[in-house]
Amino acid sequence: MSVRSCRLLPLTLSLMLALSGCGTVLHEEDGAELASRESDIRIANSLTTHALVLNAISANPDSNDKLATTGLAALFNPANTVHAATHRRLGDPDAQKFMSYLVSCALLPGQTINWRDPLSSPPVMRQWEGKAGLCPQWATSAPTSDCLERVSSCLLARNNALGQRVELSMRGEHAMGTFANVYTLEAQTRPAEHDPVSSVHLSSFQACGSGQSGPLRDCGWKADGIGVCDASGTVLIGAGGPTSCSGPAPTLGSSTTFPTVLRVCRGVAGCNHADARNLGEATGSCSGTSPVPVATISCTPGTYFSVMTAPWSSTTAHGTVDVDVSAGSTARYALPETEVYGVREGAFYGTVFGRMVGGVSSVLARGVNVDVQVVRTGETVQYHVVGDTLELKGSIYTKMFSCYDPDWASGPAYSASRLCALPDSTMPGQSRNCAARVTGACFTSLNPPTPGQCALQEGPVTPGDRDYEQCTDTYGNVWMHPVTTFLHAACDTVPERPADGAVCQQTR
Repeated sequence: MSVRSCRLLPLTLSLMLALSGCGTVLHEEDGAELASRESDIRIANSLTTHALVLNAISANPDSNDKLATTGLAALFNPANTVHAATHRRLGDPDAQKFMSYLVSCALLPGQTINWRDPLSSPPVMRQWEGKAGLCPQWATSAPTSDCLERVSSCLLARNNALGQRVELSMRGEHAMGTFANVYTLEAQTRPAEHDPVSSVHLSSFQACGSGQSGPLRDCGWKADGIGVCDASGTVLIGAGGPTSCSGPAPTLGSSTTFPTVLRVCRGVAGCNHADARNLGEATGSCSGTSPVPVATISCTPGTYFSVMTAPWSSTTAHGTVDVDVSAGSTARYALPETEVYGVREGAFYGTVFGRMVGGVSSVLARGVNVDVQVVRTGETVQYHVVGDTLELKGSIYTKMFSCYDPDWASGPAYSASRLCALPDSTMPGQSRNCAARVTGACFTSLNPPTPGQCALQEGPVTPGDRDYEQCTDTYGNVWMHPVTTFLHAACDTVPERPADGAVCQQTR
């Protein structure tokens, strides 16, 4: 049996909290941010495939069964000794990360689950926080099968083999409370607030520690919108400043806070002042020794840019800002989500969770049983993760499925690279430790309309979101709660490498 050891800790184990364990550093916010409730579920997917498929909670038959049948607050209550084995399995840092993603998919903002972290010292309490609200009742009661399917689809959509943070758009159908559909679309897409390479939350979007002013500061900014260049040329971007400081000139954009400062960044994420992606900054007025009334950028076709706004002084409250680009320019601004995230990946559906039947898990492949052993030596305790180095051909979860969009040049190869911890893009059928079984193309043809694995390629609840619905698994069963994901660029989740060939190329 394979063994992975974590670090040694003092023996005094009680209520605990940590930011790291052996292996992956755990951040509660890591990849778990969602857009505000009035917008769609636009979310990051930096959950590694390994953490999804071989953690000591969901890949343990006993704890997986407990998840499927127990409210989360009771299951992880540190005082509840009935579930001590599941508490012990949080000694696996991958199990901790899996649970942070599960809770953020399942519960609403403001809902939290208390848990004890056995990898921390001194002992303190820790919390997982809800975000998407796909199954809020799971906090206090056993989840329904529909709940488990929705959360499973969310988890699978947020997985990628490399564990890199990637912003994506999740779309589907789920009416809840006063919201017509949890999955709605942003009319004006906001730039991401994390660095696209390091995944670090940009300091420019954090509060200023003391009063700072001007466009060069790296705090107190807000993400405004995203634009795209349709042709080559010069574009002026303003939020209330005149287009010229010499003589009468029209005002470009508007702001209730004067003066407003602007920053323009290359791509669909914000930036700090010194970043290479910073395309320009502006004060929004003609005052000062070096007036820059509006930001000016040079456009090349197909280039996306993001705009950030802030008051001149960080001690001034943000007002209402209306950013605009010069009339007749080669760029369009305030793009909707359907345009910024327009590359349809495919659909994810099924369930990660299931009961034990005759001592055998109904959802885990044979031989999958990740656990945590505790070894105490004197004043120290050591946690050993066992079973997580298993290599299994195909999917760890026997009831999770995915179909791919027909625009992929090689759908099977792309899916293997997206869903498998040990992918083989040249022979996808030989990939190992996958999170789902690939069923084929979600849709076959538009003219004439010919369904593939999914009966619908446009659900009726939110027109224009192009979500796949009613998707079939490899056994002929139809699943009613798929999630369809959209990327900004084709290679966002599967970076193209020479050895992989055309894994992330599309036919149109």
